Amino acid sequence: MMNTVLLFVSCISAVVADMLLVWFSKDLHHNKIVLLAGVIIINLATFLWTYTMYKGIESATAITCYALFTVVGCSFLGIVVFKESISTVNAFGMGLGLLSLILVSIPK
Repeated sequence: MMNTVLLFVSCISAVVADMLLVWFSKDLHHNKIVLLAGVIIINLATFLWTYTMYKGIESATAITCYALFTVVGCSFLGIVVFKESISTVNAFGMGLGLLSLILVSIPK
């Protein structure tokens, strides 16, 4: 159970880091603190993700969770933070992605 929590924390950290790096690249002033925070957080997420795989989470499960969470999380943050538009198909896909995350995280 703890490995699953660490996996999801690493996924959340990666999404936050991705948001910070996109924010850095879209900002006209290019604040170096945002870049530094993004790089530090993405390294932390990578360390946690590697640790969970070392402690026994199957790589297929980890990669699936990471990919789904990154796509759904970054899409959601793009809508909320960067005010991007979303189509019905995209909303449906995000819902299915969340459902997939729930189904993958159910213990065997």
